[in-house]
Amino acid sequence: MDLESELRKAMAEQVATATAPPSLVADVRRRHRRRVTRIRVGMGVAAASVAAVAFVPTYHSFTATPAGAPESGRPSTGVSVLQRPEEPPAPGAPAPSPAKGKPGAGPTHGSPGAHPSGGGSEGRPAKPGPPPVRGLPDWVTFLPDGLTPSEPCASTGEDGRRTTTCAWHGPSGWVEVAIVRGTGFGIGDLAPVRGVPGHTSVDGTPALTSDVPGSGRAGRQVSWLARPGVGVIVRAGGSAEGQLMRIAEGVRP
Repeated sequence: MDLESELRKAMAEQVATATAPPSLVADVRRRHRRRVTRIRVGMGVAAASVAAVAFVPTYHSFTATPAGAPESGRPSTGVSVLQRPEEPPAPGAPAPSPAKGKPGAGPTHGSPGAHPSGGGSEGRPAKPGPPPVRGLPDWVTFLPDGLTPSEPCASTGEDGRRTTTCAWHGPSGWVEVAIVRGTGFGIGDLAPVRGVPGHTSVDGTPALTSDVPGSGRAGRQVSWLARPGVGVIVRAGGSAEGQLMRIAEGVRP
């Protein structure tokens, strides 16, 4: 028998004679229960910490002070702040205005900056403007306000041409629009001119301008060929003379 076999035999005899104390099992179970309890308590504390960290921002978002509200969350220090009473003005100095320097003090009823509500700057309603022009033919899209038809549009014909003329007048101005239809005429044949005619354009079309011929009325006129066989003459005087070109650009024959 070798040494290894003897050692195994001796260890087997020693183990066979060894007995565990009766309290060993109870001690093992008690240690296991304490370990499980510690693990559960640790997990509960960790979960409570996570919940508290997540709850704090949510609580602040619900209890945030709204904009413009007075601050009420400042801790009281127990020390009251006494406001210093206003000192009386020095003898001979003018007394300060009660509303000066105080927040929320607006202009009084007698202040220069207070204006009564009304149509004008002095409370008077604004005067109504002249009525718009009504009953325009389809080929006239703009006329100054305050004009009324002088008479129904009239048509005349001679030398192979047919001219339709419409006229409007008002307290301080007048407008006349004529459409010439036919053949065998150019821009210089549309209307007689007074003096040397000027050159301009209406919507990109070459046109001639001059004073209204004759001594019966003062004004300006512009004439152009809208397309072959169709010519336009626009005359305006008085307050409407300044809008002659705008009236001409609104003619759509």
